[in-house]
Parts: sequence; C-alpha cells; structure tokens
Amino acid sequence: MKGISCFVVFVINKALQTYWKFFKPRTFGVKALILHPSTPGLCLMIRHSYADQERWGLPGGGYRPRKESAEDAVGRECREELGIEFSGAVEVLAELTTQLEGKRDNLTIFRGTASSAELHPNREVAEARWTPLDFSGLPDGRLVSRWAQRAIAAHQENAA
Repeated sequence: MKGISCFVVFVINKALQTYWKFFKPRTFGVKALILHPSTPGLCLMIRHSYADQERWGLPGGGYRPRKESAEDAVGRECREELGIEFSGAVEVLAELTTQLEGKRDNLTIFRGTASSAELHPNREVAEARWTPLDFSGLPDGRLVSRWAQRAIAAHQENAA
C-alpha cells in the first residue's frame, strides 16, 4: 500500500463495509499470533490505521483461496504489513466463520515465531509493539480484538 494515504485506505474500507452489508459475500481472511524470536512470552500486537484505530489486534488480511493458500496469505500479509518473516512453519490455532461485518468471513488464525524482532510497518499499521501475552505491554484502557484474545487462549491451551 505504498503511496496510498491513510485517508484513502479509510475511505476504501468504509466502501467495502457498505458493499458487504448489501451483498454478503463470502470472504477469506487470516490473522497471525506472532511470537518474539528470543522471548516466546511476547507477542506482536498492532493498531491499524484505517478501521477501529483504538483497538489492538493481530496482523493479517484477506486472500483468495483460488490464488493462494491461507498459509501463504498469512506470510504475505505479515511481510507486507510489518516486514516480518517466520523462522519456521506456522500452525493453525483456530478456524472460524463470522458475520460480524455483514459478510460471511472464513478466518484462519495462525501461530508462528518471527525470524527477527525488527519491524518495518507499512501505512496500514498505525502502531506495532511486542507485549506480554497478558497484553500488559499495551497502554492503559486498551481495547483488544476478540481474535487476539481467542488466539492467546488457544496458544496457552496448546502450550499446556
């Protein structure tokens, strides 16, 4: 999204939300719980610049299953949004279907470890930071997405 202003991204997002409410398309998305490369008790949280800017969540985005797999999409989205590569394979934490935004969204949440702690966020990301899994590294009064909370819970269940 280089060269596109935050305002344009915001307008496009609003137009998509309106379209989704009327036509209820089936979409596919991915989210990533990214663990710190040297401190696995830390994960990466972001605030997007275009929608729900006060809420902290996981990086990710949409994809088309006929063009790429969910696993390829999560790698692409993390590279595009944050300049992050994974140090190994990612694994599925959860597969969900939701209609929260008016569309029928099939969401796959992955877990992976970053190959480096260095971040290079693009314009879609207003802020990114490494935080403990209990979100204590986020500002007071923070709002945290339900998908981030669900990912942390699944991660902790799988680790136990």
